[in-house]
Amino acid sequence: MADIYLHGVETTENTNGPRPVETIDTGVIGLIGTAPDAEAGLWPVNTVVPIYGAGGAVQGLGANGTLKDAIEGIFDQAGRVSHTILVVRVTEGANIKETMTNIIGSSTQFTGVHALRKSPGEHGLTPKLLIAPGFTSSRPTDGISAIAKSTDGVGYTSAPTVAISGGGGTGATAVATINSVTGKLDEIVITNPGFGYTTVPTVTLSGGGATTQATATATVGTVANPVTMELLTLANRFRAGVIKDAPATTTSAAISDRLDYDTDRLLIVEPMAKIFKDAAVVQEPASARVAGLQARVDYSEGFWVSPSNHVIEGIVGVSRPIEHSITDPSAESQLLNKNAIACIVRAPSGGFKLWGSRVPSSDSLKSFWSVRRAHDTIIDSIERAAEPFIDRPFSVQVLVDIAETVNSALRRWKALGATLGGRVWLDTTLNTKETWANGQLFISYDGEAPAPIEHITFIFNRNTGYYEELGSSAVREIARMAGTAIPANA
Repeated sequence: MADIYLHGVETTENTNGPRPVETIDTGVIGLIGTAPDAEAGLWPVNTVVPIYGAGGAVQGLGANGTLKDAIEGIFDQAGRVSHTILVVRVTEGANIKETMTNIIGSSTQFTGVHALRKSPGEHGLTPKLLIAPGFTSSRPTDGISAIAKSTDGVGYTSAPTVAISGGGGTGATAVATINSVTGKLDEIVITNPGFGYTTVPTVTLSGGGATTQATATATVGTVANPVTMELLTLANRFRAGVIKDAPATTTSAAISDRLDYDTDRLLIVEPMAKIFKDAAVVQEPASARVAGLQARVDYSEGFWVSPSNHVIEGIVGVSRPIEHSITDPSAESQLLNKNAIACIVRAPSGGFKLWGSRVPSSDSLKSFWSVRRAHDTIIDSIERAAEPFIDRPFSVQVLVDIAETVNSALRRWKALGATLGGRVWLDTTLNTKETWANGQLFISYDGEAPAPIEHITFIFNRNTGYYEELGSSAVREIARMAGTAIPANA
């Protein structure tokens, strides 16, 4: 109650207590693509258009471009669940270079993939599965493959800004790091390689407090897919995952493509899917169907379940057959999985299945796509549930309520199988009178999502002692048939 004077009666409603933690919606798909014949009024460019379920939602999209096929591929996986898709249409360019530029868009103008950043505020939906079918499989040979420093510069107090200009290309970005002791440039790290560079661009460094700026030179060569790189920037922001298509040519090409990435937010899928469409069999990127599959698994089995070893609906084949065996480690599917590439295979049990759960991360603790997504879901859900406690005054009751809010969610997730366990505690080395007086509270908790069972080993043991059982049984049966007494030792 408020500490104010009152000559009368008042009633105070007590709102103390833990808050329920609602698990966030993990199956929302962010889809970026083209539809040149779409009705502009229904599908404005660089604008998020939500689709809730399949009931006539794709009207006015037109038959051309990539969006209609992708949406149909997602809905093929729906089954008894209803998918939510956040669609961003971009203008189809005169060539693939212009179209990919439009797909990547601008982070300052909120165009292309960055239009999805407006979705939480405009629609209350955050995309958790990001795809751009048809634009994530290529490895451009005209991107910025390296930036080497020529001189170190002098007097840096902070990292300078790196600008890449000219060369006829687009999309390349990089950041610099400095040595805080010497005040010199340490290295330049490429954050997006871009594409379309016909000549070597100019690299310019500015700011950072330098008395003499460092210089650097770029190299043009084969690089990671720039659309995938841009989607990964959103994935880090949204705690989301990106599903990309591999080159779908050879296993060697798929492995080379995988080596462009070091992240646990990326699922790479090889090869393309074959679809029966308009009285003919055509090939389509598989990423849309895998995104739909993952959403279906989230809703029907749980956000912690891998999409691997699940049938992909609506396909009649694959663009190239992949040799598959669940017992032969030298099979092509096993080589792809070992290199963190999921593949679509004809399963021994029937149907075409996704096979593989690994992500291209160099950290052995971050090996599995499903574990990354489960931990993201737990973190996001708890953060959102904590909002009512912001700006509440410190008290034992509030601290207990926050702890029990988290504990109750961890207990529920353990019961469901989403985690192996979890607990909450206050770390006294972090929570001091100074931090609390400054309004800062540290709540520690742990948890561990179950890894998918990837390798089962059955241990077969021979036991010749069973011959004794066989012999005893034979003696008894022969004696019975002969009508003689069964030996005592039989």
